[in-house]
Amino acid sequence: MFYKNVMYVIPVWFFGFFSLFSGQAIYDNWMYQLYNVIFTFMPICWFAVFDWEASKEKFLEKPKLYKIGLEDIYFNNGAFWRIFFYACFSGVFVWLIGFTTLDTATNFNGTTGSLWVDGQFCFTAVVIIVNFKVLIASSQWTCISLFWIFGSILSYLLCFYGLSAISLFDLFGVF
Repeated sequence: MFYKNVMYVIPVWFFGFFSLFSGQAIYDNWMYQLYNVIFTFMPICWFAVFDWEASKEKFLEKPKLYKIGLEDIYFNNGAFWRIFFYACFSGVFVWLIGFTTLDTATNFNGTTGSLWVDGQFCFTAVVIIVNFKVLIASSQWTCISLFWIFGSILSYLLCFYGLSAISLFDLFGVF
């Protein structure tokens, strides 16, 4: 949870730093709101509830394995700060790639990249990286866990395509 939310915010913060905190958004508002609700919710929930490092029988046979949770071996101050700085590094890397490479690229009609292109690239990269991070951290890959991970990425791509195809004028009947 910390990783995905820190990585989500770092590109916004870095853009704010370089735009002198002008208040300009780099993510689409609709996509921004759907991040925690649709694009990253189920993989994290599935991982937290159903991803076991060992079977229930093994835990019953060896109660010493519960020591991991009691002594905070995997979640302590060191682990928190390691995850935090890794998320910061990942977010800065995504921001640097998006805002340094896409501005000079030209598209099919000869124009160069824009703020929205850079922001959507960063958002797309964050959604994909966070979901793949859950996949890599999983102890077991099941059909259902893969469904949620790749389904979240697919839902993002479908929402992106849908919002790109809809004109706000058509949506509200203006003109």
